[in-house]
Amino acid sequence: MLEKIKKIQGINHNQFDETIQMWINAGKLDLKSIGIVDTLVDKSDELIQTAIITYVLSFIDTVNSEMYSRSYALQKDVLRRLAEYTEGQDGI
Repeated sequence: MLEKIKKIQGINHNQFDETIQMWINAGKLDLKSIGIVDTLVDKSDELIQTAIITYVLSFIDTVNSEMYSRSYALQKDVLRRLAEYTEGQDGI
C-alpha cells in the first residue's frame, strides 16, 4: 500500500516512508476501532485499501485534505454498515 500511495502522489524517494506507513497503520486502527474485522483490515480488499489510501491522502495532499477527509468518512460509514465487514455479524 505504501508504494501505491507514493505512486499516486508522485513520490519517488524514501524520505517519507516511515510517516506514510504510520498513517497507513493509523488508518487500519481507525477501521478496526469502528468494528471492522481485524483480519479483513489486515487482508485489505479493494474497499478497505481504498479507504486507507483515502485516509492517508487526507494527510499528505494538503490542497485536497478536506475532500479526502470527507471521502474517507463516507467510505468508513459504508464499511461500518456492511455486515460482512463488521464483527459479530453473520458470516464472520
